[in-house]
Amino acid sequence: MAEKPEKETDNMIVPAETRVLKMPGVQLRISLGKNVVIRVPGADHSYRGRIVGFDPYEYLIVSVRLPGRIRSQLALGGQIIVKYIHQGTVYGFKTTAYNTVTCPTSLVFFAYPSVIEKVELRRDTRTPCNIDGSLQAEDAEYECLIVNISATGCKATVRAGARDPIARLEVGDTLMAIVNLGTEGTLKLPIVVRNIQREQGLHIIGAMFLDLNEVEEERIGKYLARMRRLTR
Repeated sequence: MAEKPEKETDNMIVPAETRVLKMPGVQLRISLGKNVVIRVPGADHSYRGRIVGFDPYEYLIVSVRLPGRIRSQLALGGQIIVKYIHQGTVYGFKTTAYNTVTCPTSLVFFAYPSVIEKVELRRDTRTPCNIDGSLQAEDAEYECLIVNISATGCKATVRAGARDPIARLEVGDTLMAIVNLGTEGTLKLPIVVRNIQREQGLHIIGAMFLDLNEVEEERIGKYLARMRRLTR
């Protein structure tokens, strides 16, 4: 299968099926407690965090757990990509880290962006499937079944009690999905909730992938191609 085409903007590499609108950084709409996804260019994984402080047009502070090697890289002024959801739309920007600290908690300080990007994903046709996986919400992990998937998102079903953290999920929340694609391997992907249905302890979660690197996109693409070849 041919590698999925991509387009590169000044700030991020995004799938070819997206439309990207550039906006000045002064239009950044972010608040304390906002969930974000952090990726260091060239790194294999992204990391979930939340905004814990900012000085408008100067800097932002994110609480996020990072491996030591990445913290060291950022402490020297490394680049990071930040993505988040606002009113159902993905926004992102590339910026420079000022510093990292680990005490009293793990924090990253980075520059206020001069440019942000509004990413509008086109809707893809979902392919029905039965993929074993799990969802990580707060500090809990739940076994789930992925019942459909596309290049931009998936739907998962999970059974949980009313007091479980996953029962408190709302549209716009982010969490991690661990997806077993068989021969394409297991992926750990940040997702954002787009819709939720709940009935007698069963939670049906429609979600969008919030941040995929090139390898993850290629593996999902190969899985979808194999499914279409073998089921149609």
